[in-house]
Amino acid sequence: MGQQGCTQGDLGWSELHTSSATGALDFYAALVGWEKKGEPMPGYHVFGRGGEMLGGMTDAHCGEGEKKMHWMPYITVDDLDATLAKVEGLGGKVIMPAMAIPNDGGRIAIIKDPQGVATGLAQYVKKECTA
Repeated sequence: MGQQGCTQGDLGWSELHTSSATGALDFYAALVGWEKKGEPMPGYHVFGRGGEMLGGMTDAHCGEGEKKMHWMPYITVDDLDATLAKVEGLGGKVIMPAMAIPNDGGRIAIIKDPQGVATGLAQYVKKECTA
C-alpha cells in the first residue's frame, strides 16, 4: 500500500460500519494497536497509528432499523469524475454519486462491480507525497 491519497489504485481508506463503533475501536486498539485520531463528525471515529490515519468507524444504519455491518475499502483514484464515467461501460453501477469529504479532504463515491460487490472510490486533495 502506498501513501494515502498519493497513488492511483491503492486502498487508501477503510471504513467500518458496525453495531458499536466505540466498541470496535476498543477491540482493534487492543488487538492491533489502532488509536482514535478524532471525531470529525458526530459518531464518526477516525482511527490510525502513530501520525497516520487509516480509516473511520461508524454505527451502521440501513433504514427501517436494519443494521448491516461491513468494511468498506476506498480505492484511490486520480480523477473521480473520469473513473465514475467508466463504471457502467465496464458492467458496474454507481450506487452513491460523488460527494465531498468534510474538511476539504476531497471527494468519494460508491460503486458496485459487475459481481455486485460494493466498494468506495476516493479522490483526495493532493498533498505532499514522497517517492
